Amino acid sequence: MSVDSISAAPAGRTGVRSLRGLGVAVVLLLGLVIAADVFAVVVGARMYAFWGAEPVDIAVYDRWESLYRWSDVATMNTFVACGVVFILWFRRARINAEVFAPDGHSLVRGWAVWGWIVPVVNLWIPRRVALDVWSASTPGAHLGTAPRQSNRLVNAWWTVWIGGYVPTLAALTHVNAEGATEMRRQLGLTLVAVLFDIAAAVLAILVVLRLTSMQHRRALEGGPLP
Repeated sequence: MSVDSISAAPAGRTGVRSLRGLGVAVVLLLGLVIAADVFAVVVGARMYAFWGAEPVDIAVYDRWESLYRWSDVATMNTFVACGVVFILWFRRARINAEVFAPDGHSLVRGWAVWGWIVPVVNLWIPRRVALDVWSASTPGAHLGTAPRQSNRLVNAWWTVWIGGYVPTLAALTHVNAEGATEMRRQLGLTLVAVLFDIAAAVLAILVVLRLTSMQHRRALEGGPLP
């Protein structure tokens, strides 16, 4: 599936708006997130190697440390920008899904946004909203002709996303690390967390492309409106 699969605007369904613009923006921003994360992995791996080497060229180390700080800025800025646009896309997908299946949602619309923001509940609420939207957006669902839609892609994305919390939180406990051993542990945990982020971003791209395409096909089917 490619960006072309979300290029056409849904037509013929009152209350349904195309996800094209937001979908393309999210995919591009997720690409920037991946690029920033790859940069962070390369620089982080070099810093990890420095803390296990003796002796260390201080001038070279300082240059890589500067790059490491820049990688933090790049990953944070791309993550925030992508997060805002992704939530806008997610909310629009939820609104469209209400037209397709007004009674097919276990949570009110507001959770499509607040589910990402409220601590603790953000561990499971967005997945619940996503699964409802996924089901409601299945082409042929209102006709009873659609095969059971697999949730494996959504579940894989969410599992990897939540899985990344473990090394991230562990790395934060070593944020004030001192000494080579502690620094290498902190850097190692950070590298693992970034690798989780890369995998989650790749899966998120697939979710965005697939769901946007599903909603387009579902909108073209017509059918009864609420």
